[in-house]
Amino acid sequence: MTRPPKPRASDSLRAHVRRILRRSIARCLKNSSEADEGEIARKFGGSVEEFGTDAQCDAIARELFSMFSERCGGDEDDSEVLRRVRESAHAIASNVAAERRRCANLFEIAHRGGNLRDALRDALERGVADRARAKWRREVIVERHRALRREAKAIENGDEAWERATATEAGREDMRAYAEAAAEVGNRAWVVSSLEWCVDAVGAYFGEAGVGVIRKRAVKFSWAIANGRRAKAIAKKNPATSLEDARERVALETPVASESGRSVKVLDVGSCWDYFNLHFKGPWPGTVEATTLACDLMPRVPSVLECDWLRVAFEDEDRVEDASVEGGSKHLAAVKTHGADALVFSLVLSYVPTPRQRGEMVRRARLALKNRGAGLLFIITPHSTDKGHCPHNALPVLKEWREVLNGLGFERVLYERQRSTHCLAFRTLGDGDEARAAEASPPELRIAFDAQVNDVNE
Repeated sequence: MTRPPKPRASDSLRAHVRRILRRSIARCLKNSSEADEGEIARKFGGSVEEFGTDAQCDAIARELFSMFSERCGGDEDDSEVLRRVRESAHAIASNVAAERRRCANLFEIAHRGGNLRDALRDALERGVADRARAKWRREVIVERHRALRREAKAIENGDEAWERATATEAGREDMRAYAEAAAEVGNRAWVVSSLEWCVDAVGAYFGEAGVGVIRKRAVKFSWAIANGRRAKAIAKKNPATSLEDARERVALETPVASESGRSVKVLDVGSCWDYFNLHFKGPWPGTVEATTLACDLMPRVPSVLECDWLRVAFEDEDRVEDASVEGGSKHLAAVKTHGADALVFSLVLSYVPTPRQRGEMVRRARLALKNRGAGLLFIITPHSTDKGHCPHNALPVLKEWREVLNGLGFERVLYERQRSTHCLAFRTLGDGDEARAAEASPPELRIAFDAQVNDVNE
């Protein structure tokens, strides 16, 4: 009895390449917004189902083998050819998840026919450059965070450390590099997805819930849902209070209601690249009309106002002055007390070096937001906030944050754990009395890295 021929190593690897490319396409589509899907669909005759088919993946796998076989001067089973094909396939798969629209071009060429080899070469070269740039970004951002926490601990004065980091020339030079890296991180798919989550939540809460959402997975959230949850919590905590009485009480405490065409003001604090104004094309879901004011320590675009949120004043109206930074930006010297409908901290609190200063950031957010349920605070924070580099030993940081913010006149109304971030939304309760009372002694918001200031493996 003759045995069937042993499969060639190249055949097995080719099948493996097809699988990893197909999986990367599935992850890409799962995390893409409707805008991403629309752009991809236009490349493939109006259907995203034609993006990343088995035929396209097989064409890419075959071209990789052909390209490296010629380059290495060996056959398809040559060990060097197999190594390069495997590495290149994983690089392409990684690029698909991170740069979905750009990498759709590669699959479009495999779909329609064209110079696939040049497209592969270009994709791999850009992938190498992207990885080098990503390494630089991470080193700049991580070292900046470490330096701030180290100095705050060394001199045992967080305010003085913050002054050195933000007001001295040496500190501002470091901020310029950090702002450049942060602006690039802000354009990554995982950050944009978190900001789209905020947009959906604003539309669902202040407008017609569920209308015109920009993500495939709509945020199940509205003013009525938030009130209903609060009423149930009150009735559960106080058995003598009926659910109907609790609902009436909550309706009186949070009289704001969603309405079509409502105009809302959004403060985007710590945004050096101004996503909502320059990168989100709109319209806002829920037929909401939104105006966004972005501010940052070191703006990267002129539309962002220079502002240190820990020093900004609270007055009867917003006050904008000439700024000290280059680039044409203005300085946000004061914000209107209880004048904003929504405020966003995206990847901001983890930058602030001490727990007390983070608490002060949030306390000030409460003063900037409208009262009695008419204000929403969004916090986007990386998974390292509660885990550091110990993913199996998470600290109860988010629970602590919830309790601290509750003490400042907030209640958590929405939470979603995304691929790389925790997305949290809090709404205002009462008239902000707790936040004003805490001016002399702000609460503390800790993160996992607070206990690892001297840890070189942080």
